[in-house]
Amino acid sequence: MFKPMRRNLWVMAALLGLGILSASAQQRDRDLVVMTRNMDTGSDFGFVLGATTPTQVLLGVTATYQEIVASNIAERAAGVAAEIQARQPDLVALQEVTELRIGPLGGPATTVVGDGLQSLLAALAQRGLHYAPVAIQGNADVEVPALDQFLNPFDVRLTDFDVMLARFDLPISQLTLENVQQGHFQTELVFPILDQQIPFPRGWIAVDAKLRGKPYRVITTHLENFSFAIQEAQALELVNGPANTALPVVLAGDFNSDADSSDPLLSASYNILIDAGFVDIWRTMHAGDPGFTWPLHGEDPFTPLSAPNQRIDLILARSGSKGIDADDVAVIGNTLSDLTPSGLWPSDHAGVVALFTLLP
Repeated sequence: MFKPMRRNLWVMAALLGLGILSASAQQRDRDLVVMTRNMDTGSDFGFVLGATTPTQVLLGVTATYQEIVASNIAERAAGVAAEIQARQPDLVALQEVTELRIGPLGGPATTVVGDGLQSLLAALAQRGLHYAPVAIQGNADVEVPALDQFLNPFDVRLTDFDVMLARFDLPISQLTLENVQQGHFQTELVFPILDQQIPFPRGWIAVDAKLRGKPYRVITTHLENFSFAIQEAQALELVNGPANTALPVVLAGDFNSDADSSDPLLSASYNILIDAGFVDIWRTMHAGDPGFTWPLHGEDPFTPLSAPNQRIDLILARSGSKGIDADDVAVIGNTLSDLTPSGLWPSDHAGVVALFTLLP
């Protein structure tokens, strides 16, 4: 979820935001800034996942719906827009972008209650920023009954998306997007809820682009978090699918795999990516700094602040045959100044932004 300016001024702002002190004019022509941001649905779905009877499921869905509404998707999206304004990345990889709709019992649920993407785009436009979706990947899409405040039943529909945003105020000679691909992983989680088997697909988006004629590929994904076996299978699909290219590749997303865990189960998917030749630029540039990105709060945005203890939001890179250098990487959205006017974190995840130089 942009005031026109010359390229050199924009790069200076981006460099200052990342803490980089200098770069040659020739390098600036090939600078690429990528951001990844999990926008957070606003609930961990604990009320539903623990339900074992129809009544518990109904009450669990009701509580989850109320929790998501109270999380103020629009206000939190505006917080993400502020982060984008501060860094002005070329591409923004978004995960857990939520659309919440309601309707009469039995459907269809078409009345929008919260829309993370539209809220983000509106907040970006209000700030004078020019970003638009390159691709929108629909993932889990579930419609179930809930109860209103008078105990009347109605339908709630929750749809999860991954989105790739791009700046569209740059000339074609400077930034060209092409060969946009997206898809679902063949391996997906299926939740057994009472007598129903509810699939929760996850997907990926890959964008080939040229910056000053230099080709590269940026991929975003949100790997499964409820099953490590499924998560690892998805990581392998990623390596053998969209990441199987000779182009320089940047992976930016929520991998739900703890890059710094000593538990091989918690870091298995991360290690699959590293074994495939990807470089963890945070570890390379910030040795000794854990760079934790999750969780910034407890089960919902209103629980006490939490000290992050996992690094699962990552930007990884592989040079391919053409070459790409990482110049800097920063964790964002994790300081008290990033809280929204209501005192909410924009997400329970911190974001990550990286600056790359595409080599001649």
